[in-house]
Amino acid sequence: MKKIFKIFIAVVLFSVLHSPFSASFAQDAEYNLIRHTYKINNDGTMDINFRKEIKLLRNRAITAYADKGETFILYNPAIDQLRINESYTIRKDGSRVQTPQNAFIDQLPSQCTDCGRYNGIRERVVVHTALEYDCIIVLDYTIHRKTQQLQESIVLATDCPVKRHEIIVDLPSTATDRLSISYPVDNKKIKSIDDSHAFHLVATDIEQTIIENYMPANIYPTVEIKYNHNENSQLPSSLSPLPEAENVVTELFDNDPMTYATNIRDYVVDNIHTNDIPLALLDYHVSTPRETFLSGCGTPADKLHLLASMMRQAGFEVQGIEGDIVNVAIRDNGQMLTYGFSASHKNRIRLQGAAIDEQRTISINRDLVWNGNDLGGGYHQMVIPTENGSININPARLTSERKAPLRVRNCNEHYHYKIITPRTPKRILVQPVDISYTKKGIGSIKISIRQPENGPIEVVRELNIDVKDGIVTPKQYKAFRQMMQDWNTYNTVTFKVQTKK
Repeated sequence: MKKIFKIFIAVVLFSVLHSPFSASFAQDAEYNLIRHTYKINNDGTMDINFRKEIKLLRNRAITAYADKGETFILYNPAIDQLRINESYTIRKDGSRVQTPQNAFIDQLPSQCTDCGRYNGIRERVVVHTALEYDCIIVLDYTIHRKTQQLQESIVLATDCPVKRHEIIVDLPSTATDRLSISYPVDNKKIKSIDDSHAFHLVATDIEQTIIENYMPANIYPTVEIKYNHNENSQLPSSLSPLPEAENVVTELFDNDPMTYATNIRDYVVDNIHTNDIPLALLDYHVSTPRETFLSGCGTPADKLHLLASMMRQAGFEVQGIEGDIVNVAIRDNGQMLTYGFSASHKNRIRLQGAAIDEQRTISINRDLVWNGNDLGGGYHQMVIPTENGSININPARLTSERKAPLRVRNCNEHYHYKIITPRTPKRILVQPVDISYTKKGIGSIKISIRQPENGPIEVVRELNIDVKDGIVTPKQYKAFRQMMQDWNTYNTVTFKVQTKK
């Protein structure tokens, strides 16, 4: 059976099931079972079935709003028929309590507001009843969808442990060549079962996800399923003109091409409301740039296509849409270079093809005019400025112990400042600083704050972070945390005004 489709092995950074950061936490609940079933029908439709059996262990799982006591099911009545197969609670004494009819509520999802063309989508709220310690909630529902296009990304780990997680795909016998699946195959807790299904995966004893700051992306085992899927990405040549945006594009004009393109990006980010709706609910349809522009709203995919169209309307060469980025060719110093623009965030615009580490090299050498605060008693203090693009790790968010890896952008930052203070009265630096050390596998730090005789205060700050793949491992974490604490602690200059005797 395994030969009827091609398996693409997904490479994941870490597998939480065997990683050193797997840790035991007091969980609010645990899943006895999660099962996803996708059945592709011969008539051009498919049935998506979901079943969960979850045991509630602590008070928070019962009382916290929108946690385990409620289930939210998104569906689109235009293409979906939702059927609740089972919904009940098994109490601790073994008795079964059916969910009453008035506990099923249809409402407009919050992500569909402020955009009329998406107001038909619904969210079925299931309010579970008869909740108590050690009860088990059982919910089973099916969505019959008028499409055969499928793209699912299922993370096997949740915010509480899972005893058994199943994924099943059933296909017509003639359609196996349109299925591609990727999943971690090198884990003993994840097995592909060779049975009557086109695909059947069983994962057991999955530990819960970890809540930490600066977590890497995609560290948990994930299953990717695609069937008959059309990426629906428009080529630049197929982008139609957008004369409706001509006045806006003209108002945003700037003689500097990069500034002009950035102004267009900022307009889309700021003025087009984002409706973060799963594209599966729209049968992967992307609105035309004209629809998105005139309505002032759209999905992230809608906004990407609008941004590409506005860039082209402004005369830029749009080279394509790649993931969540629009690639635009811009002339810089006589060269045509390709930059990636987001339609959702005003993040730093990346030069395509350049290494991230090269992007993070900063070298500053300049004079600073004293701009300090009076602390009283003749003491004054000035905070050393933070430059654009500098490392953004807040040590206050780094716990003393950590068992999860930490994500960081590697950097090579050099700052040399001369702080010009008034000549009279004389000011004496209170606490010179001289720190310099290297941590193997992490990087180096150097901070020097000194005051040469009768000269300005000199500040040298150098930070080099060079960890493999931008990931700080749990073994490296203590040293990295200390480096971040030093970098943020010694970022002020304090002096005392010398009084006449």
